[in-house]
Amino acid sequence: MNHLLGRIRLPLVSILSAFLIACSSDSSDRPAPVDPPPVDPPEPELTYQAEVIWTEYGIPHITADDWGSLGYGAGYAFAEQNFCSYMREVVRANGESAEYFGDDGNLEFDFVMRLYNTDEAIERVKEQMSERGVSLFEGYAAGISRYLEDTGVDNLAEGDEGCRGEAWVRPVTLDDALRSGHKTILRASADPFYRELVNAVPPADTVAALTPMSDQMRQVAMAQIAATSPEELLAGFNFPATDVLGSNAYGIGRDASGIDSGVLFGNPHFPWQGVNRFFMAHYTIPGEYDVMGAGLFGIPLANIGFNKDTAWSHTVSTARRFTLHELEINPENPLQYFFGEELVDLTPLTVSAVDGDGETVEHTFYQSQFGTIADLSNQLEAFGGWPTFNGTIFAFNDANKENLRGLENWINFGQAESLDDILEATKTIGIPWVNTIAADRNGDGFYGDISAVPNAPQQLIDSCVRGPIAVPVLVVARIVTLDGSDPDCQLGNDEGAPPNLLGYDSLPKLRTTEYGANANDSYWLPNPRNLLTGFTPAIGPEEYQQSLRTRLTFVQAEQRLAGEDDLEGEGFTNQQARDIFTSARNYAAELINEDVVALCDSVDDWSVYSAADASMIEACEILGAWDTRHTIDSVGGHIFYELWRRVGRLGNLWAVPFDATDPVNTPNTLNVSDLALVEAVRQALADSVVFLEENNIALDAPWGEVQFIERSGERIPLPGGSGSMLFNVISAGFVEGEGYSDVRAGNSYIHAVSWDETDCPDANAILTYSQSTDPASPHYADATELYSNSGWIDMPFCEADRDEQEIRRLTVEE
Repeated sequence: MNHLLGRIRLPLVSILSAFLIACSSDSSDRPAPVDPPPVDPPEPELTYQAEVIWTEYGIPHITADDWGSLGYGAGYAFAEQNFCSYMREVVRANGESAEYFGDDGNLEFDFVMRLYNTDEAIERVKEQMSERGVSLFEGYAAGISRYLEDTGVDNLAEGDEGCRGEAWVRPVTLDDALRSGHKTILRASADPFYRELVNAVPPADTVAALTPMSDQMRQVAMAQIAATSPEELLAGFNFPATDVLGSNAYGIGRDASGIDSGVLFGNPHFPWQGVNRFFMAHYTIPGEYDVMGAGLFGIPLANIGFNKDTAWSHTVSTARRFTLHELEINPENPLQYFFGEELVDLTPLTVSAVDGDGETVEHTFYQSQFGTIADLSNQLEAFGGWPTFNGTIFAFNDANKENLRGLENWINFGQAESLDDILEATKTIGIPWVNTIAADRNGDGFYGDISAVPNAPQQLIDSCVRGPIAVPVLVVARIVTLDGSDPDCQLGNDEGAPPNLLGYDSLPKLRTTEYGANANDSYWLPNPRNLLTGFTPAIGPEEYQQSLRTRLTFVQAEQRLAGEDDLEGEGFTNQQARDIFTSARNYAAELINEDVVALCDSVDDWSVYSAADASMIEACEILGAWDTRHTIDSVGGHIFYELWRRVGRLGNLWAVPFDATDPVNTPNTLNVSDLALVEAVRQALADSVVFLEENNIALDAPWGEVQFIERSGERIPLPGGSGSMLFNVISAGFVEGEGYSDVRAGNSYIHAVSWDETDCPDANAILTYSQSTDPASPHYADATELYSNSGWIDMPFCEADRDEQEIRRLTVEE
């Protein structure tokens, strides 16, 4: 009824209006009709909106009201400087490198990515992530794609890492972003082990393959194992080298800092090319998240960062991120293995990829209950085969497969108000392959390897690592290789931890008001007065000789606390942590250079060593005057560097041997009583001088003229040097006739953070290779030039400081 009245009411109104008009005065007395005001169309509902303010050195400050928008702004700002580098990684993570990159691609690696990054795997990753984590990645992908849309493929970056006009450039999807992130997580497991996975191919001739190996053949294989040195065997395992992926860090507490707060110093050593680089940014959701720092390319937040109360960094851990499981195969069927008394079928899984000729090719992996079958012949021929001489095959159990739990760790780190919150965040065991070093406003410091480690306690290793292959692989490479055919030899499960991983309480950690530190040796030595013992070898060794870089890490700290260095002031403050870094001390030189100079001066005729007397006299004088540092002005470092390359691994080098009760200070003292060693040192010194002269490198050249990087045709001197000797690390290959200009890795994003009574952290940082991979960007080399001069960015965390450094701003939305 009401509906009917509503329909009738309109004509009645019209009739009444007509009657009133007819009864009114002349129409000329009436005002002209007025058009109704225009109605603006409703604003379109935005999916993403973020404000980005850039400060000096190209640091974006992204502010948004939700996680998706934060990711969107972060993706757009990142893509402005590094779209092409990231797009290359998306291609690789999708297993398309051979198709698009030709000789620069890798079909075997593509197969492994096709195995690990299937649609089903990525869906499982999403299911494990929080809603905010998925939104963050989704926005990140959309922001990167928006940059591509705004820029166009024909206007993208050029240069060594450019992609202008390339056919493989396309918008980035959420799945692309997750595949790229997952690939990064696999950096210490499937990534370096991909050849072993692809090489595992069952025998074509089943009968021949299963013919029992003769005793003679078995003895030959055993003899090969026995004749292989530990160094040769370890070299076969393709783990990330710690001079390419390494780090130093201090988590300093109030008793060492001499101030009320803690101090965090983080110094990762990462590649200077490719996707394993850092990008500085400040991420803010008002009232919920406010973090400044740096994240690896493809990670939409800070992996290493700080907020108003806490700061953290990471160092690459010694823990292994996988186990091997040796399976006894069925003598009558090589695609079956024993599990107890039962026979279990291997499951074939075929993947396809496109090769460099555009042809689709297939590869079949074989899956066991533990993981994919691998072949170890890359490590040693005797370890390979299907079956091995031991009648077995190996399954590869990846502790980081489908693990993106670390994203929640880093989000929670950013929301932490104290070290307690940092520690609580680590309990998800999502950090993939690094130690965590942290400090907070309250004056607490921390070191811990709270990361994804296979749950293989010592008791399991003692009872289940068996046989002629498993034992040497454990002893030399520290890869736990269990008897997978024994049901009693399975990885354990800790309460509250993901399956087959060690839980929080089973992992090493040190909370302290003094300091904890790490430089890529194991958890055993986080502080000379607090050695950590009793943990599984799967995490790392104990009571072993430390690297010179690790020793220098602690020598510097101990000297600082005792006031025995040449730095001004007391305590271990933010400024002094940075001064320690920029001092660029060479610890090997501190230990032996004086003796080397004495040996050099005592030679009367250098022609015996095929060197010129005049050159050697000059070299001796230069080494005698050298400050044993690698600042850009130091003179003599390149002579010693070449010497150390030749003598650093000589046997009987030290007069005082390693002592596990004094790991920081031993071994030491050049063993000049060994005449053979003395002659080897002299010959190495002569060879070093000849090498430099043959390459037209002046013996008295300052270090910055010998080690440098070229950016846009300009040479930028680089302080620091080899991680075999220095805390301040640059890993650079020698270029014939130039010097150490092939910079591969080293110091990357470095920060020092402390706190005072204000809400603004006292934070300083540097990104050694600068924000951008685009030669046309103003941020392609600006931070590198600052780093060259041992400068630091005063990080503008608070709004007033940000506004003072502002160089531009933009609202990005869609």
